[in-house]
Amino acid sequence: MNIGHLSEKYELNDLEKQIVSYIQDHYNELKSIGIRQMAKDNFTSTSSIYKLCNKFGFEGYSDMIYHLTSTKEDNPHIQLPVLQYKEKFFSILQNRSKRIIVFGLGFSSPIAEYIQQRLTLFGYQTISVVHMEMFNPVFQDDTIFMVISYSGMTPRLNEIVENASKNHIPVISFIGNKDSEICQHSSLPIIIGNYNSFSHDLNHPITFFGEVIIAFETLFFD
Repeated sequence: MNIGHLSEKYELNDLEKQIVSYIQDHYNELKSIGIRQMAKDNFTSTSSIYKLCNKFGFEGYSDMIYHLTSTKEDNPHIQLPVLQYKEKFFSILQNRSKRIIVFGLGFSSPIAEYIQQRLTLFGYQTISVVHMEMFNPVFQDDTIFMVISYSGMTPRLNEIVENASKNHIPVISFIGNKDSEICQHSSLPIIIGNYNSFSHDLNHPITFFGEVIIAFETLFFD
């Protein structure tokens, strides 16, 4: 569990950071620790624990503990039912005269560059840089936006996708978080795996980025 990443993404206060650290230190015992015990051990109230659960997107304490323990016990594996997206994927890409903007931030950036180069080799007009002017309504008939995001919660990326959607530019997203704003604003959200907000730990595998490449190749060539 990457406490620094969680702190930044969810803007955790000092108490919430302490609780997350406690969860990390007691990972193997979580199933036997009730919410009252966790609150007592952290010198806080159960309402503070509930607020943290809600901040992370869980329905309650039991939901959070179930999610954490099941994630820890499951072996990483690829679940990729992407063929359901194939027809709409090609209906958006069918006009090769359109410009395709392929974009991602952080670890998604090299994945976007890979997809951009693959599309270029097959005759599509592609770029991997973004300027807000590119999403002006005047370009709505000439532009497709393809975005890669694991969490779908990066403010800058959310703004770009929302602006493209508002101006009726088709958005294809390879997204891990089906509940994210990017997913909601996408013309075709391609859901990859199950997003886990606690998975940003350098000591644990994140298969999303590799699965995006497999998904793209499967859709494009299968």
